[in-house]
Amino acid sequence: MASSRTPVHHALALTRRGVAIFPCGDNKSPLTPHGFKDASTDPDLITAWWARWPDALIGVPTGVKFVVLDIDCGKHVEAAQWYGRANLPLTRTHITRSGGRHLLFRPDHRIGNTAGKICRGVDTRGNGGYIVWWPACGLEVLHAGVLAPVPAFIIKAIERQPIEITASSDVYAPSSASLRGAIGVLAGAKEGERNHALFWTACRMGEAVRAGTITENEALGLLTSGSASRSVRPRDFAHSA
Repeated sequence: MASSRTPVHHALALTRRGVAIFPCGDNKSPLTPHGFKDASTDPDLITAWWARWPDALIGVPTGVKFVVLDIDCGKHVEAAQWYGRANLPLTRTHITRSGGRHLLFRPDHRIGNTAGKICRGVDTRGNGGYIVWWPACGLEVLHAGVLAPVPAFIIKAIERQPIEITASSDVYAPSSASLRGAIGVLAGAKEGERNHALFWTACRMGEAVRAGTITENEALGLLTSGSASRSVRPRDFAHSA
């Protein structure tokens, strides 16, 4: 049954839980210039985005709070057959618009973004990726309170060949609102999420330093303020930005 809450209500509810988000169009493509890099927990920015795009889907970056096994069993018979025999552990599962499944697992740095490497129609989303948050559209959530570790056979399958990482020469200059949102992610990180949140936030600070938006000392100060309540030490990220 569809939810009576509007998309912006769902968006703000996620940010109150420390989940950085950004708006996507109906084709699932980001509506902001830099996609998942614009993700924020800033309620003023979120409200402004959804005032501009009231029907926007909610995009959530992967890697910090969770990684995802994206099974497109609604379109690919092979994916449905693989899913039926994979013996996957119970974990939070979102039903997708196309009838597929997003299986959410605990953050794991070994999970990157792959397409069809496990099986046709079975992809992974980790650092540098994102998913659409289909529960905000009223679609079903299974095992909502469970977040299992990534099964070893999944990691083995995607490590058969190195995941290609393409470096970009473009200089991205995060806005002040995006930086506030990044600090919000770090400050709201829970036990088990801190290292991933620290890495992600330090990358955003590094982009701001390279773009000349802030200095290294200012970036270090922002990271320190965001991590102080979580007992993360400055030396842990001194070389990450």
